[in-house]
Amino acid sequence: MQAPRTAAARVAGALRSADRLSVAVTVAGVLGALALLATEFTTIFSVDVLTSGTCEEIADPAARDACQTSGFEQHGGAFVLLGLLALVMALGAGRGRSRPAATALVAIGAVVLAFAVARDLPKANDTGLVGIRYEEARAGPRTGLYLEIGGGVLCVAAGALGLLTGRSVRKQAET
Repeated sequence: MQAPRTAAARVAGALRSADRLSVAVTVAGVLGALALLATEFTTIFSVDVLTSGTCEEIADPAARDACQTSGFEQHGGAFVLLGLLALVMALGAGRGRSRPAATALVAIGAVVLAFAVARDLPKANDTGLVGIRYEEARAGPRTGLYLEIGGGVLCVAAGALGLLTGRSVRKQAET
């Protein structure tokens, strides 16, 4: 009787049997999905007051909430859903060589990048209410914005590679 294989042994066996392009699609897609998930729980942009300390220390209570904007505040949890969807699509595009999954990965990445460029980047340097009350307020992007853009790029790249991989596999099967 054979001993049951652990999950790690099954994953290692699947990676050994997969070709490098499929592994690359899966890894890039999973990393992109994880970046999107992490975006919701990190700061997208924040405001610092240069005169004396951090914004939270000197801003009045009305402006205190405007000092930092998290991914969840900015996106309302949408990137959690997109990240989970991208995770499933990455597995389908990489391991399953699914062209629809690869196309979905490209679409997810494009939506994320469009959101980043149209909504988040313009707000990244806006001091808002804090800038009105404090002349020396400076705003800037933080880790969450970089994760958002990186996750979108990885999803597009994984999807595009998945589409190319599916085409090359199909050509090999025809010959």
